[in-house]
Amino acid sequence: MSLRVVHLVTSFDTGGLQNGIVNLINHSDALRVEHVVLSMWPETDLSWRLNAGKVQSLGLERGRVPRAWRRVAEALKELSPQVLHTRNWGTYPDGIRAARAAGVKACVHGFHGRDVHNARGEILRRRVLGRLLAFRTDRIVTLTPTMKREYVRDFRVPERMVEVIPNGIDLARVGEHEADEGLRSSYTVSAVGRLDPVKNFSLLIRAFHACRNRAPTDRLVIAGDGPERGRLEALVRDLGLGSAVVFLGLRKDVPAVLKAADVFVQPSIYEGMSNTLVEAMACGVPVIATDVGGNADVVGRDDEAVLVPSGDTTALRCALERLRDDADERRRLGAAGRDRVTERFTLERMVERYTSLYEEVAGSAVGRPVMEGR
Repeated sequence: MSLRVVHLVTSFDTGGLQNGIVNLINHSDALRVEHVVLSMWPETDLSWRLNAGKVQSLGLERGRVPRAWRRVAEALKELSPQVLHTRNWGTYPDGIRAARAAGVKACVHGFHGRDVHNARGEILRRRVLGRLLAFRTDRIVTLTPTMKREYVRDFRVPERMVEVIPNGIDLARVGEHEADEGLRSSYTVSAVGRLDPVKNFSLLIRAFHACRNRAPTDRLVIAGDGPERGRLEALVRDLGLGSAVVFLGLRKDVPAVLKAADVFVQPSIYEGMSNTLVEAMACGVPVIATDVGGNADVVGRDDEAVLVPSGDTTALRCALERLRDDADERRRLGAAGRDRVTERFTLERMVERYTSLYEEVAGSAVGRPVMEGR
């Protein structure tokens, strides 16, 4: 009999966290684990990508909803999972409280990253509450060693409680796509992600504009959508970049966008483990990324990618200029990145580690009173 695992998310729309859940569900062994995605908010736009499992929405309004945990508890009582897996802070307090009320004995919490408000660290109130919640959690999962160190530091939890499971990438899906030839130019710089302040796409736009060796036919291509789009489009107009910057909106064929690029840039203020960063490397595209969060863990040594300080327009400009004039270096970095992904970030490895974790915590919880250790 398979385990039932409920993944509690704030929303199940486009995002790196959600993409990781899709990959996990689609490649899991149904004889070992049955997955259910429980979205607190109405958005479930990514459901179309699931080949298995099911998605359920509580339909709660965005933001803090009083007694939301009761709605979560009602759903958990109906679903009767052996394991609840909360994802990021927005689901953690309500999820743990709901699990206790619903009699769910095994809880896993996933730390996937931060937003612009806590990019430099957690506020005191959240640190205190997070430490208390940890005593009611069987295991905490981060995506990179750097994220584990941050979590242990911020919430003062024992290192043994925190397990690192990197996201895996579906190499077969990446291989199915050919480059979108319409995006090629004399030098195509690509970026992919939600247009959100923490992604800091304005840094990339300013650095691209400042490049001293930029040709009129060079292009910056940005795939994604979000609340910052209007502001970023206004910045492009103010800088006089015109058609040199192309906003593609949401794309379902991200590998096709990446394969058309000469360079991929990740300019974020903070990243946990960026799926698009890994995907770009898998496509053989050389990477420039800000040295924040888990980016260094993903890209590896300096000879496998280019890391620049966060918020440093000049450093990013210099990296763009250097790679524009050095095709051999671009090819070398692209090959090194592709090799790193195939060695370290396979989907099969990720799925097996999560499956083993769920089986372990569920087995440890058998016969345990709901209140014990919670």
